[in-house]
Amino acid sequence: MAIISFPVERVTGIIESNAYSNLKNFIAICDDNRTLEFYAGTAEECQEKGFLNPGEFEKLTEQIRTRRLENARPKEKPAVIPEKPGLYCYTPEMGEQKPKCQIEAERSYYGRHYHINTPLQLKGRGITFDRVLESKNLSKSAQYRLGWREYTVTERAFEKLQEQYTISQELLLD
Repeated sequence: MAIISFPVERVTGIIESNAYSNLKNFIAICDDNRTLEFYAGTAEECQEKGFLNPGEFEKLTEQIRTRRLENARPKEKPAVIPEKPGLYCYTPEMGEQKPKCQIEAERSYYGRHYHINTPLQLKGRGITFDRVLESKNLSKSAQYRLGWREYTVTERAFEKLQEQYTISQELLLD
């Protein structure tokens, strides 16, 4: 619930217009983009009629734009907790969180094999050791993988690994 306020002199000595102050409060609590469109139209009308001080219309327009982006962001969903071996896929664009698994996998560029990262030491047919991950090769968000091993794995070997380990794979929307 928003409270309609009346002019108050701010610390800077600038008085906000009633229209600006009220629209700013309404936009801040709005969680529906159709309602934001109404407030955008109201802000334009207030600007045309001279109810806004210089610069206030631009501030409202920026606040509306920011609020639209916030409203469009998907709600965060908790990560799936892997209970048994298998492949656990997640889609960050849908608000899904990465499950905590023993192996992280991604499809190769041409789709003929997988690249996997894991702290485990793997051996077997179709599993090729590539390198141990070092700090200089990892982004800030991937520093948790420091010391992990990177492997290239064939599709058949990947199917076998799914039977023994929990594997997470990120799926992106195109």
